[in-house]
Amino acid sequence: MKKIYSILIAIATLAVIAGCSKQAFNDKYYDPSKTTTVTCAKLFTGTMYRGQQYTFNSYWRVYTWDNIFGKLAQTIGFSNNSGSVYYYNDGYAADRWNGFYKTLAQLRVLQNTWENEEDGLQKDRDAMFVYLSEVFVYDQLTQVVDLFGPVPFSKAGYLGITGDLAGSYPVYDDDAEIYSTVLARLDELYTEISELYEANSSYYATTLASQDFLNKGDITKWLKYCNTLMLRLGVHVSAQGSLTSTGKAAVAKAVKRELVSSLDDAIVAIPDYDGFDYDDNFWSGYIDINNDASQPMIDAMQVTGEDDPRLQVIYSPHSDGYYGMSSQETSDEQTERGTYTTHEERYYAHLDSLTFPCNSKLTSPVISAAESYFLQAEAYQQGYASGNAQEAFLQGVLYSVKFYYDLNVNSVQRNHASTGGYQATETPSDAEILEYAQKVWDSYDNKLEAIMTQKWLNFGVLQPTQAWTDIRRTGYPDLYYAQDGQSTNYKTIIQRIMYPNVERSNNTSNYNAAAANVDDNSAYYTLFWAKTLESDE
Repeated sequence: MKKIYSILIAIATLAVIAGCSKQAFNDKYYDPSKTTTVTCAKLFTGTMYRGQQYTFNSYWRVYTWDNIFGKLAQTIGFSNNSGSVYYYNDGYAADRWNGFYKTLAQLRVLQNTWENEEDGLQKDRDAMFVYLSEVFVYDQLTQVVDLFGPVPFSKAGYLGITGDLAGSYPVYDDDAEIYSTVLARLDELYTEISELYEANSSYYATTLASQDFLNKGDITKWLKYCNTLMLRLGVHVSAQGSLTSTGKAAVAKAVKRELVSSLDDAIVAIPDYDGFDYDDNFWSGYIDINNDASQPMIDAMQVTGEDDPRLQVIYSPHSDGYYGMSSQETSDEQTERGTYTTHEERYYAHLDSLTFPCNSKLTSPVISAAESYFLQAEAYQQGYASGNAQEAFLQGVLYSVKFYYDLNVNSVQRNHASTGGYQATETPSDAEILEYAQKVWDSYDNKLEAIMTQKWLNFGVLQPTQAWTDIRRTGYPDLYYAQDGQSTNYKTIIQRIMYPNVERSNNTSNYNAAAANVDDNSAYYTLFWAKTLESDE
């Protein structure tokens, strides 16, 4: 019976992805019409493929989900139309929610398949596919927790295994308990993955590489992914809340292990057109979102009195300078400034077309080298671990500049013959970048503000959910959040994303219990690790 329901889950997954999959994916994944053998290797691929909607910066993700957080984190320019400043579509929240639980369900099938294999060499080797899938799913899980708070986890995703519909409505796990569980498990996984690979390296050299669309079978990158994710989560809970001691212990351990440290070992989803991407949909979301510049982002790139090297590859300017949309503008001012008939008349700077919307090689950072160094800088500055905060900060800026120039210099146009974007011929030298980074460091009296502002700038339009999480954690950068007097439900800056209405309907009793613990599912409930954001008069 368990095998039957495992097959049903695989069939359902194939039905969902059939419209965008290619032969390369079909070759790597389980096809129930050709075989009744469900392998851990193919289920590993299926788990990641199921979660790729919110790993790649797909059109859907950018246009629906990231657009929400680009506004909340002010990494994009947005309209100050009354009634819509802090509003978001419940359907988009439902899609993120459902997308995660389909990914989790795929992991449960993988775990169950592995657990029911006969003991022996094959089962020992197949443990790797379970371990790597855990790292990937824990990344997705904690992102969901950072947005919603308590969510179903320990009892969730088992319907395809048990077939018990009545018992398939999961309780919600406390968000602090989820963080504690994940931090402990990532610590274990780092050792388990390393030891297992050492014992079976020749086997994984071919088998894993053929199934792994994210890291191409590179175990060193998986170890750095695991450990840098542990660092991220440890830093997230070290400042306030019930897990400060747990977080600091995780941070102190993580900084002594391998971390993402360069462009080459960054965890990045790459559009390589082998069946694991969205083709044109992968990058085209940056055309349809409001791609006007954010004035706070421009301000951060001019804090020293000179232009940040990234400015010209992130934004295309107005003819006489860089101007962005601001939350302090009136709607009428924005309307007037946003009205133009030719490109030359455009007032607001906008996303550089060669770097972003017309770049078919635009990559999706999962954990970048810049983020890794900024996490270390924060940890050292706040005393969570011993190290040089300034040096880590300089490296963070260095690799952020390198990343954005890499996108621009290697841009390949797709379906757009003329873009008018800026084309850099080479990346500034390390010495030039580090000289600029030192000036940025010297420009701030508050060094935590310097670190978090540069980290926010690095996240930008590519990782706005992470940017919003950091703002809620630290209060930096200190953004202006106007009150929206015309809104019925969202007059001031929100603190969390509410559970979607579909959850209220489908999992009513458990939803009611969870909602009661977050002020009746209030958007203004502050999560355990966060500060409360305040709107300005």
